Amino acid sequence: MPLDLIYMKSQVRPLLVMLSKWRTFFLRGHGNWFAYVMSMLNFVTISFYLLIENLTIIPEEWKRFRYYVVLFLLVYLPLATIVGYLDMKRGPYRVEQRLAREMSPLWQEVFRELEEIKEREKQILLIVEKLRKNE
Repeated sequence: MPLDLIYMKSQVRPLLVMLSKWRTFFLRGHGNWFAYVMSMLNFVTISFYLLIENLTIIPEEWKRFRYYVVLFLLVYLPLATIVGYLDMKRGPYRVEQRLAREMSPLWQEVFRELEEIKEREKQILLIVEKLRKNE
């Protein structure tokens, strides 16, 4: 390999690592925080204009966005929390996690290592038990 190419790779690598870190930070910030907040705001706004504004049974003085936001927060957040809790405790969450463990090569290796550790522990306990009997 020419020396120029080696030098160029050594100069470019730190830049690529830095850009990769920035990309990861952006994706985490966007995916975990901003996209969630924006989707909630979008959901609240659209549901207000489609539901509340077009209903004739609600008095005009109650058709204010701030009232809807307060009502939404009081009803939706506890309801979503309860549904999430039930999903994790009684829903498909555990099955999904089990499937993820079975399909992931990383988890397969972790559990294989744990099984090996368990077998070694049994062997050590047998040796300790034999040593106790010989005393």
